[in-house]
Formats: sequence, C-alpha cells, structure tokens
Amino acid sequence: MKPGHVQTALVRRHGALTGHCPFFSVALALALTLVAVPFALARNPLLLADPAAPLAAAWTHQRFGAATEYTGVVLDGVAAIRAIGRNSASGLYREFSYRVTEHPWIEWTWRVDKLQRTADIRVKAKEDYAAALFLIFGRPSMVNRDVPTLAYVWTSARNPEGAIVDSPYHPGTTRNLVVRSGEGELGRWVRERRNVVDDFRLAFGREPPENLEVIAFFTDNDQTGEPVEAYYGAVRALPQ
Repeated sequence: MKPGHVQTALVRRHGALTGHCPFFSVALALALTLVAVPFALARNPLLLADPAAPLAAAWTHQRFGAATEYTGVVLDGVAAIRAIGRNSASGLYREFSYRVTEHPWIEWTWRVDKLQRTADIRVKAKEDYAAALFLIFGRPSMVNRDVPTLAYVWTSARNPEGAIVDSPYHPGTTRNLVVRSGEGELGRWVRERRNVVDDFRLAFGREPPENLEVIAFFTDNDQTGEPVEAYYGAVRALPQ
C-alpha cells in the first residue's frame, strides 16, 4: 500500500463515527477536526506544518506496512521531522483546510541525506519516495475515496526535475511533481517555493478544488529496501 491510501485511511478514521448516517457523520467529524482558517487571517501566511510541535499532537502516523521512523530533531539549527526508512511505508498526515486561491503559494524546506537510487515512482514494484509532500484536495468519503492529490517529491534520477508522474497506485487521482531528482543536493537544506494553483493546473489540466484539506509527509523504502533518510522543515501557505 502507498501514500494515496492516506485518503482511505481518512475514510476509515472518520468512518468509525458514521453509524447509520455516513454522509452526515463524516462531514461532522471533519468539521470538528479540520483546522479552519478564520476570515481575518485570509491574507496572512499560514503555518501548515510546524516541525517543532509534538508529533503525536500535530500529526497522525498512518502505516501501510512497517513504520518509517519519524522523529522531531534540530539539524544545523533547523527544526525538522526526520524520516528514516526501515523497509517501511508510512506517513504523517494533518488536516488543515484553507482556500488555495487565497494562499496559492507554498514554501517549505527539506533535506535528503540518503536516497534510494533504484526507486522509480512510475512503477509499483519500485515506487519509493525519498521525500514527498502530499496536498490532498477535497474530503474523502465513503462514496468518494479518491480525491485529487498533488505530491511534490524528491526522488531518484530516473525521473527528471519538472516531470509529472501519474501514480501507478492511483492513476488519474494522484499526480507527482518531481521537484528534486537525484543526488546533487544530498546532505544540504533546500528551500522550495511553488504556486499550488499553477502546479495543479499543470498536473491535472484543470482548476483545483476550492479547498486543500490535508497535507502529508511520506518517506518509504518498502519496495527497494535501500537506505533512505530525509528531513522535513516548516511548511507555509502564502497569499503571494
């Protein structure tokens, strides 16, 4: 199982509350758990991920096999979430709802120290991510488990930077945008700035849904078994 299954995991999490009225209960559960953006903050930067926050309080750790080791650390003076693969496939996800047209830009820092050289995100049998930031649009439900998902990924040199790669597990629903490729930047912090609206149009050929609902970090090596170590810094959404 792979990161697209975070959508299914959300359904299962909220589905436990559904009883005899799944539509109402899923909506209610999401309303209670999603971090809504007040109107007064619409034009201010949004801190989507704070690596200094306690992991158990800020994130849900979803396993799709053995667990990747996620730990809060400080590296070179930068607060980060360290991810170490253990022949594993698991990710951290957090629900945070905001309008992407109001905050179309996203900025984050990340770092990869060890990368799976033979990974190939185009192929199920080799689909391992050194580092990935998943943006999940819409609200998974019992009748709509697959919602549009854009992933910014750092992966092997088998896929060049700028490539759009359809997920072999969720084709048409999850699209990977290769931001970093290969080993040229290994062992150093890299700051990224992307326009989510433009990238969604590029990946899907249409306008994005109104709201982004979930973000996730994902590092795995269950397919290749090769060592992987990545670090995720803060993630912010910006109005410009």
